[in-house]
Order: sequence, then structure tokens, then C-alpha cells
Amino acid sequence: MFSPLNYVVLTAVLYALKEGHLRYAYSLGFTVDEMQQLIHLSPDDLFFISQASSPFLSIQVNHNNLRHILDRAKQEENHLRLIERAIKLGASHEILNEYFGLNSRDVAVRRLLLGVTIPSGRKFIPDEKTDADIWLHWKKYRPVNIDSLNALDIMMHITEALSSPENNLSLTSVRNRIVLFEKTMPEGRKPHG
Repeated sequence: MFSPLNYVVLTAVLYALKEGHLRYAYSLGFTVDEMQQLIHLSPDDLFFISQASSPFLSIQVNHNNLRHILDRAKQEENHLRLIERAIKLGASHEILNEYFGLNSRDVAVRRLLLGVTIPSGRKFIPDEKTDADIWLHWKKYRPVNIDSLNALDIMMHITEALSSPENNLSLTSVRNRIVLFEKTMPEGRKPHG
């Protein structure tokens, strides 16, 4: 019976030993004598050991490390969803670079993969009603740090709430209006942290 664990471990250890990485084999608990024997295994020997019915290595789960890795994976997934959402809402290269560190090439590839095209020509400028709605939403939910991911998330919610096929409102337009509001707002009316 084939033991995938035996095969995987032997293959990894043999590769590490041939590359001179003895510490890897030590970290798995192999002795010097065992390493010397392993390095001289023929393909037939490797096949025979892989067929052994009982694994020669036991596995133990480090629950703290696994939990940490799973948490990081979830954070990364949320981060990627935020980027994808921003792109779908029409975020400019500038926004994607500022908030996520994406360069023009990364943005172009992500847009291509998401099937997002940015219309060329004159950009949409919100009418007075849309402008007032953007301001009312922003005023209601405005965070202290307007350059944070939280602020960008609020801007995305505003874009989603106010966008329609008629107005073609993009995240870039909403952010541009908010930046303008912030520049013209008197210092005393801005919230403090």
C-alpha cells in the first residue's frame, strides 16, 4: 500500500540533503546515520519505502500557528476583495496606488481579469443633486482619518448607493468630490481624533 506521507517526506528530505540543507532533516528528527543511509537510496529503495504500510513520521498540528495562518489568509482574502471592489467601482490608478500600492501594470492586469474597462474621454462630473448627496453621505459617516482604508470603504459605499446607469458615478468621481469638500471645509468643522 502506498504511503503518501512516507513518499512526500522522503522526497523532501532527499532534495534538502542533496542541496546541502542538513538542518531541514535535523528539524524533522532524522539522525546523521539515517541521513547517510537516505542519501544513498536507489529509486527502487525509495519505491519500496513509499510502499510501506505504516508511516515512519508522525504529524502534529500546531494549532496556534494554524489559527494565525488561517487568520492571515482571511485578512488577505478581504484585502483582495476590497481591491476588486474598488476596481469594479471605477477606482483610478492613483487611488489603487495610494491605498493598495498597485502600479499601473498591476491595475491593468487586474482590470483585464475582472473584465473592467475604463471609458476614455471626459470623466463624469456629478450634478448638484448628486454632489449634495455625496456630501450628505460623507458628512454622516466621515472618519477622522480620511486617508485610511476605512475612509475608502465609506467612499465605496457612497459610490454604490448613488451610482446608477444614468449617472455613471465612479469611485474616482466620489473621491475627487470628497477631496474637494475636505479642502474647502473650514478647519474648525473637521472632526478631530
